[in-house]
Amino acid sequence: MNTSRPTLIYDGDCSFCVRCVERLKIITKGKVEYLSFQLSRERFPEILIGDCERSVHWVDINGNIFKGAEAIFRTLACVPNKKWPLWIYQNIFGFALVAEYFYKVASKNRKLLGSIW
Repeated sequence: MNTSRPTLIYDGDCSFCVRCVERLKIITKGKVEYLSFQLSRERFPEILIGDCERSVHWVDINGNIFKGAEAIFRTLACVPNKKWPLWIYQNIFGFALVAEYFYKVASKNRKLLGSIW
């Protein structure tokens, strides 16, 4: 599946997720499509709802899918001066494990985070 822009799929019912996406939209300035998983089923049936409830998903222009912290870093990498987090994720030993751990902690606590942020 080829698309004109990469797509970040997120939970549109989660206030924390929605706020994060609003910030990412400002940073990426139209280079990324943002789509709630609740509206993504027809275009991306291969991404399971249960997976979407746990993690954001990044679909690149070639249809490759990434999730979690890596999806966030790939989103940021669409902006020239924001490529460094993805580089660190891909090249610094152990960073990906730590980033995914913190992403998982935030994901499990997103309702609480949404109520305080």
